[in-house]
Amino acid sequence: MPARNNIHVPSESWPFFSWFVIEFAIVIAVAVVISWQVNPFFEDSVVMYGWECEQTSQITDCTMSDEPEMQQTALNWIFWGIVGMVFAAWYLGARRFVLKRRIL
Repeated sequence: MPARNNIHVPSESWPFFSWFVIEFAIVIAVAVVISWQVNPFFEDSVVMYGWECEQTSQITDCTMSDEPEMQQTALNWIFWGIVGMVFAAWYLGARRFVLKRRIL
């Protein structure tokens, strides 16, 4: 009857895919922080003058507003676009050069 090796070795039992999950979480966190810090620079470029409308009976009178309004949806697109660019830059460009050999 052959002997069995029942020794638990933590480095061999750690799932390999979890390193990719940890790397993914770090890259997303860094991308969100970069985008959050850069996003205020774009606030001036998404300002527009909206419409102020008043309805009296069946007639609606609309005029241009005096104060500029910021388009939050455009800022959201810019925010997630920057996150996507950082994410793509890491996985399509920098990762090949930074992680040439296995570190862990």
